Amino acid sequence: MVTLMKIVIVGAGEVGYHLADVLSREEHQVSVVDGDPGKSRRIMESLDVQVVLGDGTQADVLTRAGASKADLVVAVTDSDHVNMLACTLAKHLGAARVILRLKNMQPLTGYHYFYKQTLGFDVVLSTSEMAAEEIISSVREQHALEVETFADGKVQLRRLRLREECELTSEEIQQLRLPQNVFVVAVARKDKFFIPTGEDRLEQGDHVYVAGKAADLDAFERLSGVPSLGKRSVVVMGGGAIGREIARKLAPAPGISLRIIEMDAGRARALAAESGGETMVLEGDATDLQLLMEERIGEADVFIATSNDDECNLIACQLVRSLGVERTVALVNKASYQQIYDILGIDRGISPRVLCANRILRFVRAGSSAAIAVIGEGRAEVLEMRARFLDGKTERRVRELGLPRGAVLAALVRGEEVLIPSGSTDVLPDDRVLVVTLPEHLETVERLFGAL
Repeated sequence: MVTLMKIVIVGAGEVGYHLADVLSREEHQVSVVDGDPGKSRRIMESLDVQVVLGDGTQADVLTRAGASKADLVVAVTDSDHVNMLACTLAKHLGAARVILRLKNMQPLTGYHYFYKQTLGFDVVLSTSEMAAEEIISSVREQHALEVETFADGKVQLRRLRLREECELTSEEIQQLRLPQNVFVVAVARKDKFFIPTGEDRLEQGDHVYVAGKAADLDAFERLSGVPSLGKRSVVVMGGGAIGREIARKLAPAPGISLRIIEMDAGRARALAAESGGETMVLEGDATDLQLLMEERIGEADVFIATSNDDECNLIACQLVRSLGVERTVALVNKASYQQIYDILGIDRGISPRVLCANRILRFVRAGSSAAIAVIGEGRAEVLEMRARFLDGKTERRVRELGLPRGAVLAALVRGEEVLIPSGSTDVLPDDRVLVVTLPEHLETVERLFGAL
């Protein structure tokens, strides 16, 4: 049963509207702050929520919206700077929990925890990163079905399906020769979901959640018997934030030949310099049929349209499909366009705003204020806490923590160092720990690390 909350949403755009709609229908007490009279009127006329017309970076406006007594404040305007300042003010006013939405995560690189402590946010979500991960997983469709990233991108949690009998199903987990720095943290088997121990065995058909560093998880995927994709040609339309993120993650992947088509000459040159020769950057218009034919784009396996113009994305996908491209993926900037994408035969339409809103909804439904992700359709939570041992100990080995069966320490962060722990790993006071746990063990886990 979901606990009813007092929630303040700063920003009445696509993300804010979607959140307000769903949360109000779940009977949460919702207030929406926005300075645009048109957006505010739309929400007032269609949703049963409080609307405060004003600037979300002003303390008096946030106070009128109820931020000082809010269980959760979500900053989801289209301006990163507005969201950052709104988060800081809301936290200082007394909001219990704050979620920050960013388009550009670059400023946080290497300073994630500094920004977290300074701005006061509990969770930061990047629409660009989420959309890029979703697109990449659709390109690598035989591989990870779901990817979550933690610790400034240094740790991943992937969901894989064991489609056939393989090395991973041959014996108990503790006997498997797994890659270093990989941890099997959860298993979904038909209608069961559990945190495995070393004595459990994986079975064909299992959905396996694995934590670790990206390179080691790639090695784990190969053990799962996933067929090699072979060489694939991928073309990305648009070199904006999402296009660059896709290029950064796909370019080094084995077997991927990547090209980007960018209309802006300056941005195209910058992309070519960034790629260091790993990616071919073409300057031009991806809706120009002559360019598509000259560059033989029709021979590509996947075409990804990432521009901010839905109409251009639709036209480009239709053109390349007519030239022979097997699969088309496109960003949906307006949620109302999703149905049009389906009708016109786009293989995958991905809305960054809907992805962001749905991720926030998962946090709202989480059972712990320390939750930074919810997996297995809400059947387990990933908690982030700072380790504090109330008995005064200066360190404790993982096997001595007393974690219940149904909870596992997936990773710990010490300064900028990230460790995937074993039973003999020492946990020190002030280490940031990532714990995957079933809901019934939330209080026990939080008590063990001094969070209660």
